[in-house]
Amino acid sequence: MSARTGVLLLAVLWGVGVASAQQPGFTWDVPRVLESVAVPGVMRADGIPVKLRSVKSAEKPQVILQHLVRTFEAAGFYIPPDKHRTQRFAEPQLTALDTDRLISYTFVLQPNPDGTTTVLLGEANLGMARREQSAFAPVFPGGTDLMQSEMEGARTMTYLAEAEPEKVRDFYLSALGSAGYSEDSSGTWRRGSEELRVAVRPVKVGRVAVIIMRRTVVEDVMSPDVREGPRPASPKARADER
Repeated sequence: MSARTGVLLLAVLWGVGVASAQQPGFTWDVPRVLESVAVPGVMRADGIPVKLRSVKSAEKPQVILQHLVRTFEAAGFYIPPDKHRTQRFAEPQLTALDTDRLISYTFVLQPNPDGTTTVLLGEANLGMARREQSAFAPVFPGGTDLMQSEMEGARTMTYLAEAEPEKVRDFYLSALGSAGYSEDSSGTWRRGSEELRVAVRPVKVGRVAVIIMRRTVVEDVMSPDVREGPRPASPKARADER
């Protein structure tokens, strides 16, 4: 699973909550950290603001799992019993809830070929959620598990469909063409300043994941002369000025 895919899917795991300003927040404690990358800004997944962070550790997944479980327990977080957990990834994962501040915390562990472990960390607060608008692009008939997210001015919509990739692509060829979009390149559609990028990824035979990103493209309206700046005067013009 790629880091980008992990970030998008991680958002659906988190619970809800309203933060309390009177209580200190939880601090992640991952053992043997080699490097850490925070995703800039705040991402919104289905209207919920989420904070994301990726950490690379020299420790093994099982050791990190046990350590983070102990930190959750020490913080007094609620950890659902196994039968109530939703396992969305093959990699080890866990979500715990701070019942005082009503903020949930999730981690996903991804073992790397070099023996290190990538740890995806996230927290979300439904108390600051805003109502999501309807889907901004057509959805293939029968599409399920629709999720929308927003980050740095771009909106992303993902869902699953029971169909072959070619059939889904044909659907968008017709639906977006009818809506006034034109295809600039394979999977990239434009309508005025609006751009849609449509990706169809096979999940298994007869099932695909559809990822659509929408952004606004600022057109360069300046003329070539303005962009290049004033041109130097010709020798004759300089002589006339003298």
